[in-house]
Amino acid sequence: MKNIGESFSGLSGKKSSDFGHGEAKYITYLNILNNPIIDTKLTDKIEIDNKQHLVKKGDIFFTISSETPQEVGLSSVLDTNLNECYLNSFSFGYRLKEISMFDNLFNSYNFRSPNFRRKMYILAQGISRYNISKKAVLNETICFPKISEQKQIGKLIKLMNSLLSLQHRKMELENQTSKAIYNYLFDKNKPFYFKDNKTKKVFLKELGTTYSGLSGKNKTDFGHGKAKYITYLNVNKNTIANHNLLDLIEIDKKQNEVLNGDILFTISSETPEEVGLASLWPYDDTNIYLNSFCFGFRPNSKINNLWLAYELRSLKIRKNMYKLAQGISRYNLSKKSVLNLQVDVPSDAEQNFDSKFVKLINIQTKFLSNERNELLLLKKFLLQNLFI
Repeated sequence: MKNIGESFSGLSGKKSSDFGHGEAKYITYLNILNNPIIDTKLTDKIEIDNKQHLVKKGDIFFTISSETPQEVGLSSVLDTNLNECYLNSFSFGYRLKEISMFDNLFNSYNFRSPNFRRKMYILAQGISRYNISKKAVLNETICFPKISEQKQIGKLIKLMNSLLSLQHRKMELENQTSKAIYNYLFDKNKPFYFKDNKTKKVFLKELGTTYSGLSGKNKTDFGHGKAKYITYLNVNKNTIANHNLLDLIEIDKKQNEVLNGDILFTISSETPEEVGLASLWPYDDTNIYLNSFCFGFRPNSKINNLWLAYELRSLKIRKNMYKLAQGISRYNLSKKSVLNLQVDVPSDAEQNFDSKFVKLINIQTKFLSNERNELLLLKKFLLQNLFI
């Protein structure tokens, strides 16, 4: 790098009272940290000082100090000219000698590519705080294809980022729509979809029975065996439990087995918001147990299990769960108090309609998430193989 460019320092000899006012600007540390290309709207004010280095279009800035090695040597490219603008003191600038031979968009990705970042991790020195020297960075090598190829690669990665941004926006809109529909179906009075709609209040204890999670176990019992157990986080995060997130344990006939259609509740957490979260187990596996920080609820034939799982995660039920959570540093919930909760149960036809509708929404959300993951994998592949 020292053969094709030269470094310059950021602001020096300044004190805190010099910042926040003046006719000049400076590029902040966070602007470099968070943006491959400098966001010119996020500059701060400072007085004009002819002793400082002015930045110009095409300059590349590097962070030189951070609390983590992952944030040291992160780069950002200035893609426009700024009048009377300097660089913060926790970064240094790098100016290419033959600027016409380099594409700014390509540089913004090249200096943040996985290959170049690995070099920066190695150069980061420190324990509680990490630093990097300009000299060490300038002694590193970096590859550049001809300018025409740089431009094509830059456009390709920019296109990938645009697709990811659009996908992220689609997911945000989908989540907003899903939340609105979910709240409408389970939290508010909705129109009568069916003529036989006869909602009635029922205590949860009238709809099924409870059982406990694993008991009498120690740390050595977990992580091996021919049986499986459903973890606390699985119940916490999923309205429908994830079959791929089970842990191993030995078969123990003394424990309660989880059956298809059971609904699982969290009963202990550090926050009241995580107590009483419900999750449906819709699988037919044998030798499946439940972790000790949850309890199971086995609905009877009078209720649609899928509908009940969604209903128990609705806002109105969650508010009641908060009230039942007892504790200070850790919150707990009793099975008895949960069984005394009242649930508004509609007709069978409406239960079926609501549960199928929400299930379709969740399938769409998962589809969008899978699309985004595929785009991320493609971008990762491009970054690893286009920037050597």
